Amino acid sequence: MSKLTSLYRQLQLIKLAKKGPFTWDQVESLLEKKSEGGDLDLQISKRTLNRDLKEIQELFGVVIEFDFKSARYHINAEESCENHLELMESFETIQAFRRANRLSGKVFFEKRLARGTEYLKPILEAIENQEAVRFEYEKFWLWEIESRELRPIALKEYLHRWYVMAWNETDQLRFYGLDRIKSLETMPGKVKLPKSPDLESRFLETIGIINDPIEPVETVILTFTEFKGRYIKSMPIHPTQQILVDDGINLQISLRVKINYELISVILSHGDEVKVEEPERLKELVREKAKNILEKKIK
Repeated sequence: MSKLTSLYRQLQLIKLAKKGPFTWDQVESLLEKKSEGGDLDLQISKRTLNRDLKEIQELFGVVIEFDFKSARYHINAEESCENHLELMESFETIQAFRRANRLSGKVFFEKRLARGTEYLKPILEAIENQEAVRFEYEKFWLWEIESRELRPIALKEYLHRWYVMAWNETDQLRFYGLDRIKSLETMPGKVKLPKSPDLESRFLETIGIINDPIEPVETVILTFTEFKGRYIKSMPIHPTQQILVDDGINLQISLRVKINYELISVILSHGDEVKVEEPERLKELVREKAKNILEKKIK
């Protein structure tokens, strides 16, 4: 049995578990249905199911247990950690690509920019081993290559691009786009790191990657048209998003973020279907950007 078949079957089991407790009969029925007319034979024994559940926990962080009292399988929410479910999305995209090859002219994917993903593994290993890395880096605004030796502490994805957060040569925290790295090598030996900030809190304070320590976290209130509001509810702008008004005419939300370039860009992307209510400073910044779109001469 191929690893591809196992992965695909495990994803079906995760989807089934997310709907609620399930029985062995439901597993058999689901896998039989998914096997019909497909390229993969997904039907298994209970022994293989138990092995799948163990691998699901290891790969995706989802703990699925059997309850003898109800004779059903269910997700143990307290023990599960779904940080790895992006793997599931990536694998399903790969499967969609495979099918798309047989449906030429029928399925159209967005063309994504190269993201430097070949550097993810060595950077992760450097973070884990507390090592420095040296790489050749191209700045967009200078169009020249520079050599940097940095101490990475975190990785973050934003808008289909990966960034490494690292201490630079003068002990300042900076972000570097992996797609701009031209070559990379790990420097052997453990390095000393300054005390790191609470990264989860730091990332939660902003949209994007830039967090100016001087800027305060503010309450941002935005009002959307009813139509645009449907999208905002289904795909929140930020984890702090709270719905203030949803009356069938408008959707009004609040965010707790710092005002930065990325926030303004997100607001402008919604055109005339959004209105900035608060704070006044953000209203002025958006107004000025909108004015520049019409009046500014590009040199």
